[in-house]
Amino acid sequence: MLRRAPLRLFLLALLPMLVELVLQLGVPVAGVVVSKLVVPVVSMWALLMLDQFVRGGRFAPLQAGRRLRARPATVAVLALLSAVVFAGQVAMAGVLAGPAAAGAFALGDSAVLATTVTRLQIALVLASGLPLGMLLLTTLPRALLDGIPARAALRDNLRLLREGWRPLGAYLLLNAVLLLALPYHPWLLLPLLLLGYVSYWIYRDAFADGIG
Repeated sequence: MLRRAPLRLFLLALLPMLVELVLQLGVPVAGVVVSKLVVPVVSMWALLMLDQFVRGGRFAPLQAGRRLRARPATVAVLALLSAVVFAGQVAMAGVLAGPAAAGAFALGDSAVLATTVTRLQIALVLASGLPLGMLLLTTLPRALLDGIPARAALRDNLRLLREGWRPLGAYLLLNAVLLLALPYHPWLLLPLLLLGYVSYWIYRDAFADGIG
């Protein structure tokens, strides 16, 4: 897949992060919180474009947008589930560095973060989102692409985690290592972005291996 359109696929992987950056820098005070609700929607749009590229060779962003708008309830539920991951990270910041650090993470207050948390604590906060994130590993594509209810998609995802815990555990461990090292080596964001495509291929192998 990456060999067919490497630059466009990299830019597609980069899209949610760019939107998050714009929101966090451009929206006063509440930018981080807003981004945690908006960016999952952008990620779903990117997922739809990826699926269309795999199936038909075209990203078709307008068509992906129409498909997204046609499922408002599903999109809202999935966005809220994604925001739970961020809530877990904020809670971990509070456990590691106190309420002031948790508030700073929630509001993106870099001045407070610089004086209250270490790079190791930032790394632990980032990695703490992985267990909750794994609950959504195939939940998003199952609900969004296959049209099944979010509850059923979560149940299928839990079954997949139970049955495939060895390879999925290795995937979790690789992500954890990269996230723990990210505050020390920011360039690791590049492989992390591309690793995001793995969840689509896990979904495809487990639930939709007849497509493409």
